[in-house]
Amino acid sequence: MDKEITPIEIRQLVGNRIRFLRKAKGWSQEELGEYAALSYKFIGEIERGTVNPSLDTLLGISNALHVELAKLFSNDQIYVLTKDETSSVQSALDVLNAVITKSRSTCE
Repeated sequence: MDKEITPIEIRQLVGNRIRFLRKAKGWSQEELGEYAALSYKFIGEIERGTVNPSLDTLLGISNALHVELAKLFSNDQIYVLTKDETSSVQSALDVLNAVITKSRSTCE
């Protein structure tokens, strides 16, 4: 039988995921707290796994981070782009679309 996860371990897992997602966005605890309508001190406690946040609190954090609530409970590798990275990707996609459109028009 697999080892059961303890309440402390799940709090630490969730806290680590929140920290990872927050840092990936380049946000401070203060910024996440502002976006999620929570104090930065409470965000720190959640990230350290020292408190047991309610589902309402976790939902507010997941909404602020723009991720599904379930992502806070997973160990899956996910990538979160900053605003600048998103702009760079969008610019690259625009160039690719222009090339594809031009290529299609010359083939017709």
